[in-house]
Amino acid sequence: MNVLDALNWRYAVNQFSEQTLSQEAIDGLIESVRLAPSSYGVQPFKLLVVENPALKQACLAHSYGQQKVADNSHLLVLAHKTSLSEADIEDFIEQLAANQNRPASDLRAYQDQIASSLLGLSQPQQATWAAQQCFIALGTLVSHAAVEQIDACPMTGFDSAGLNEVLGLDKQGLNAVIICPVGVRSDTDRTANRPKFRLSRDQLVETL
Repeated sequence: MNVLDALNWRYAVNQFSEQTLSQEAIDGLIESVRLAPSSYGVQPFKLLVVENPALKQACLAHSYGQQKVADNSHLLVLAHKTSLSEADIEDFIEQLAANQNRPASDLRAYQDQIASSLLGLSQPQQATWAAQQCFIALGTLVSHAAVEQIDACPMTGFDSAGLNEVLGLDKQGLNAVIICPVGVRSDTDRTANRPKFRLSRDQLVETL
């Protein structure tokens, strides 16, 4: 299945079956997030893979009663850093240099460029920038899931503060911005057979 066919196949699942995805399928989803584009190559977020039923049930309590948050194969959570420090950038540069088999000093100009751009932002601006990287990663996650015919439902309709407490994110300086239950659609999900609606190309696109 090509990407466009896959995107036509997918929909925001409302009800998942009890089927559990294979570890291979989950590993593919994880890798799609790991390989996602990110500004400067910095990935200021963490992907949590929640498979514990009790934890998923606890997350449901902060998701406005949307049962699919608890009833799924796995619940994926993208949580971004709430602030950035010079140490964060230094750590990124050190890892990048090691990956490229070169001294970190070779990347000093790049480090200074990143620091000038990000450390000059206010804390709320840093958090917004970090959250934006999560949404970029979500795009690759959802696209990969569709190609592999893994059902998913990306969601922002939840109480971040509540989820942060349940998952211990506050202590890590993280904030949940997206949750995405994944699995296999239920045969009884009435939304599965609704015609897919998106804006027409003429409505959506302007060529300049």
